[in-house]
Amino acid sequence: MNLLVLNHGSTTLKAALYKNFNGSYQLPFSKGSDFLTFDLKQIDAICHRIVHGGAFFEKPVFINSEVKEKLVELTKLAPLHGEAELKGINLTKTLFKNKPQIAVFDTSFHKTLKKEAFIYPGPYSWFESGIRKYGFHGISFQYCTKKIALLLKDMPPKMVICHLGGGSSLCGVKDGYSIDTTMGFTPLEGLMMDTRSGSVDPGILLHLLEKMPKETLSHALFYESGLLGISGISHEMKALLENPSERAKLAIDIYLHKLITHIGSMIASLEGIDTLVFTGGIGENSSLIRERACKAFSFLGLTLDSSKNNLFSEDDRIISSKTSKVKVAVIHTDEAFQIASESYPLLTLSNS
Repeated sequence: MNLLVLNHGSTTLKAALYKNFNGSYQLPFSKGSDFLTFDLKQIDAICHRIVHGGAFFEKPVFINSEVKEKLVELTKLAPLHGEAELKGINLTKTLFKNKPQIAVFDTSFHKTLKKEAFIYPGPYSWFESGIRKYGFHGISFQYCTKKIALLLKDMPPKMVICHLGGGSSLCGVKDGYSIDTTMGFTPLEGLMMDTRSGSVDPGILLHLLEKMPKETLSHALFYESGLLGISGISHEMKALLENPSERAKLAIDIYLHKLITHIGSMIASLEGIDTLVFTGGIGENSSLIRERACKAFSFLGLTLDSSKNNLFSEDDRIISSKTSKVKVAVIHTDEAFQIASESYPLLTLSNS
């Protein structure tokens, strides 16, 4: 099958084209002139990354009018992604009439969370009305879980995956299954991010709501906080690492503090750790962030191989030292392939 995959991130839009996809790993056919010269009429299906599946979706589905109504409803819970996702669906429906479209959800990987991990400690009526932790970045976590098992030739029993990019979250993975994660009801909870605040005292929000409209506060939390909000310079980690100002340093220090404390909470949920994985734009490319985060866990016998950590490579690799009691890896996530591989069985079944 020829599959077009669209991945709407919080700061990017990525497209990949897979020619004659059969479910096995392959590089996308979207390299330069190859993509431009391909006859788009030969595309069999369009596969979309959808961030929030809410309580409605736990596995990939064909997008029809009913599904689309639910996606519109969920957009308010993930505005940075949802509006762009819907535009992508509408556009591809116009461009590729009568071609099937499939939604693959970031929340699906976290369907294995137990009640004690996903129910918030507010009134139980909140949970009954659908307010619960859903978790996100599941497509990336699923890919990394499979890839680390291939790299190590075994599935790590207790693993923390750090997806650090424009949006960032952690996942505690036990024997291949998600048991805890940092993002929650929306992609706003958890780590400090590029322009998102991450978790803050809810009392602060109640206090601010007395001084400003809900829309103003929402915009501040999603678009004016995080690295950009603290530094006042940039939302990009690379730019801040190259900037000598005190505000840039403060933003990085807060980012690392939040990252380290949340890694610690994932380790506690797992009751230990044997593998730590870094992925996403920052996780894959910033050796300094990896080094400073790992240093905090040296008491567990975790040590890096500096030469491997500082090496810039497109290859997935182990960067911990040979004597380290915790394996540390860099995995280059491939959400497009994961989306294609999760869509393929649904398409195959519908055509049989």
